[in-house]
Amino acid sequence: MDFTTIATLRKYLSIKHSLPGRIRIKFSAGIMKDPEALKLAQSPPDMPDAVKEAKVNIFSRTLLLEYDADLVSPDLLEELITTEDDHRAAEIVETIHDTIFA
Repeated sequence: MDFTTIATLRKYLSIKHSLPGRIRIKFSAGIMKDPEALKLAQSPPDMPDAVKEAKVNIFSRTLLLEYDADLVSPDLLEELITTEDDHRAAEIVETIHDTIFA
């Protein structure tokens, strides 16, 4: 799961716990019916180098991301998950990618 995917699926996501460099994201059961999520289950995208580890726990319906907080702003990542504005989500993804790939 990359940051664009997080933006696409954010309506199913909520933040369970967050510290700079580590965020646990809860996903609702509804994600399992989303065609985009089903495609991801079959062929997950590569995470950028700024993400050190991504672990999915199907039983607790959580995704744990460990990331470089110097490259990915914790505040922006949280806003990406919580914003309801598609335009803002796209801006955040672009900002994160510009920082990572600069």
